[in-house]
Parts: sequence; structure tokens; C-alpha cells
Amino acid sequence: MSALKKRDALEILLENKCPENILRHAKAVAEKAVEIALKIRENGGEVDVEFVETAALLHDLGRCVTHDITHGVAGAKILEEHPRYARVCETHIGGGITAEEAEKLGLTEIDYLPKTLEEKIVCVADKLTREDKYVGIDEALGIFREKLGEDHATIKRIKDIYDEIMKLAG
Repeated sequence: MSALKKRDALEILLENKCPENILRHAKAVAEKAVEIALKIRENGGEVDVEFVETAALLHDLGRCVTHDITHGVAGAKILEEHPRYARVCETHIGGGITAEEAEKLGLTEIDYLPKTLEEKIVCVADKLTREDKYVGIDEALGIFREKLGEDHATIKRIKDIYDEIMKLAG
């Protein structure tokens, strides 16, 4: 299957009747993700910037179907013919979800943790984007602490992924 382009992602979002607020969020996440990816590339990292932009546009595709935790899986199902992009939909939730957590949440018991550099970049860009506005990592973590509790494993995962990506970005 050939790689999707930015215009393909926008067409997919429109075909799935994505609400305007989700489109604005997706575009903001894509902008932040590209910014991060370019910094990593400038520092000698190998990153597929075009993939990052397209995947970031599609990361919340499942929100055209549902707004709960299953939106990552819903987006992946829509993109099943494009497994690399589908995987970004699945792995951007929180800081990723372990197989054990997935089972408790009623999801298929598989590992939804971001593994590739590109998956991690989209995950971080999403956490730094509230609706279509950018926030710092402390504010982003604060929002998750309010939702999940101070000691939830997601908080540490998000911080660890953020630290890894920011180190690469310089």
C-alpha cells in the first residue's frame, strides 16, 4: 500500500464527516508534530517528516465515530488498509496503553504503546495540543493527573516519551 499524503488525510477526515473542532485539532497537532520532527532531523535524527504530518492529521480519525478511549481503535479500523497510520491512531492515547490496561478498558488485549520515533512524535504533539492551542508539558500532565490521579502509570509514560523526544529535538 502506498504512503498517504497530507491531501489524502484531509480527504479521509472529510469523507468520515469529522467535526470542525476535530479538524482544527488535527491540523494543530500536525503542525506541532512537524515542528518537532524537523528539530530532530536538524539534530541528525532520521525521521519521516511527511509520514509524521499525515499520521498526525489522522491520529484522531476515530473521533468521527466516538469520543471515548476506543477512538484510537475506531480510527485504526477505518485505516486498516494503511497499517502504519492505523498504528498511530492506536498508540497516541495517553502515553500509550499496555496490554493489561487495554484488557481492563475493554479493548483487545494488545500493546498500544508507541514504539517508533514517528509514533512517539505524534503522541507528544497531541499531548501538547489542547483543542487547537499549544500547552506546555506541565499543563498537559496536570490535565492527565486531574483525570487519572497523581500516580497513574500514564503520567510517567507521557513524561518519559516527552523527555525522550525533546532530548532528540535538542
